[in-house]
Amino acid sequence: MRKTTRRLLTLGSVPMVVAAALGVTSAATASASSIQNDYVQLCAQGDYPSVIQFPDRGGWSSTVVNPGDCWWNYVGGSSWEPINVLKVNGDGSQSYLGTVWYDGDASGVGIGTEGSSDSPWYQTW
Repeated sequence: MRKTTRRLLTLGSVPMVVAAALGVTSAATASASSIQNDYVQLCAQGDYPSVIQFPDRGGWSSTVVNPGDCWWNYVGGSSWEPINVLKVNGDGSQSYLGTVWYDGDASGVGIGTEGSSDSPWYQTW
């Protein structure tokens, strides 16, 4: 009887272990940004400076943000628009990392450039 009970308990826990490994949970995750509506934040969290550009605003951009620093600004907006994320190279040229979409009426957005200058990437919050 003991072996049967132990086997049943072990087999009963397998689906929970599989679900946990696949990231399946019953708790809801937040999908909204932690940045308040109408604001944009850029943090250079890698080992290189970065900048963001707003192509729909005539190429307006943030200041160059050095590693360890952040830029925070009221940007406003009432429709979806792109924000280009750029790495600033040692010679001052810029390399495109990607595009983030932003609507100030819907939320704010935080952008963090990460990694090394040889392997740059970014994340949003």
